[in-house]
Amino acid sequence: MIVGGNRKVRGTGDSNYYHRHDCRVCGGKDLFLYLDLGRHPPSNSFLTPEELPYERRFPLRVYLCRGCGLSQLLDVVSASDIFNEYMYLSSSSKALRNHYQEMVDQVLSRFEISSGSLVVDIGCNDGISLKCYPKGTFRLLGVEPSSAGEYAKRAGFDVVSDFFDRELGRALAQKYGHAALVTATNVFAHVDDIRSFAEGVQRLLSPDGIFVIEFPYVRDMIEGRLFDTIYHEHLCYLGLTPVSHLLAQVGARAFRVERTPFGASGPALRLFVCREEARYPRDASIEKMLGEERAWGIAEAQSYSAFATAVSTLKTELRHMIEELRNAGHVVGAFTAPAKGNTLLNYLELMGESIVAVAENNELKIGKVTPGSHIRIISDEEFLKCGVSHALLLSWNYADFFLKNSEFVKRGGKFIIPLPEPRIIG
Repeated sequence: MIVGGNRKVRGTGDSNYYHRHDCRVCGGKDLFLYLDLGRHPPSNSFLTPEELPYERRFPLRVYLCRGCGLSQLLDVVSASDIFNEYMYLSSSSKALRNHYQEMVDQVLSRFEISSGSLVVDIGCNDGISLKCYPKGTFRLLGVEPSSAGEYAKRAGFDVVSDFFDRELGRALAQKYGHAALVTATNVFAHVDDIRSFAEGVQRLLSPDGIFVIEFPYVRDMIEGRLFDTIYHEHLCYLGLTPVSHLLAQVGARAFRVERTPFGASGPALRLFVCREEARYPRDASIEKMLGEERAWGIAEAQSYSAFATAVSTLKTELRHMIEELRNAGHVVGAFTAPAKGNTLLNYLELMGESIVAVAENNELKIGKVTPGSHIRIISDEEFLKCGVSHALLLSWNYADFFLKNSEFVKRGGKFIIPLPEPRIIG
């Protein structure tokens, strides 16, 4: 079956995915494969033991478009496979709640957003960002296609249960009016038809509205060997250059960019976007980063060609570290069960014989097993009874928070930090 010029194919099992043959930003076909992690199940597809026979795996490969510089997955898993029963609840992370509160406070202090204005959070999950705004000040609207949106609705927010695109953007503008502020944190990179998404935001924004995007930065991924941010939900690995190319196609522009060492998946860019004709001056940070990306070679294959070797080396280092601990009589577990952790566990081929259990405080995951590696997920309290001396911290980007707040560390446990350099702390 041909869909939009791309071939529809079947994955293992009954679910479909399709393989693209063109860049989703510029439509180019000069695509360079620079990392193949093998076949993985969707990283948020946590399973009960009874569901194991029905687990599906799909290719997990990253390509570079040498036309616009976009890194991307071309093997696209059906959105229904990823987002139907979605077990990632953002608010289960206190560190992430603090991060989004900082973001909202920054935006409200920097820009004049009038009381009563429409504020839209696309990919609102359980309402984590919507909860950060002063109560009763703005008209708050969430967009969330996954089952996580039900939690935002229960918290009292108006939530549209649909995938965002150009048509939904127009429909929301007609129903609610134009938005003074639109946010999309850790969601922009998840979109297959990313141009339709950008057009939707353009249609939804007021003439001087602001679109704030946060996403993992591709240079951080390459230079830090941060391959765990790669999973089927994350279709794009973004830099300012390809995003600027995309925005120009829909009549928008980035006017400020910031690096943040903390984000939902690790280090991130925070990008401020407006309509082309809006009054916001272009900050020097934009030209500076574009120049740095040109010098680095964001659209050149040689900038990425060593990444696969670096990732393979990291696999050897981590497996050796864990094997040495186990040979010395230590009990090794894992701490937290984020989607990115499943890329790590599956690529490292760590199973239940190496990792006794995963500690987690998200009640939707407790009692299930990790996709692919099939390691049991238990509560933090039960984990403390397992005799674990060393825990692979899968949410390693929250290491500072867990070092200060984890009961496991307070009782003498140590964390194995996998990235960007394997080390043991605690």
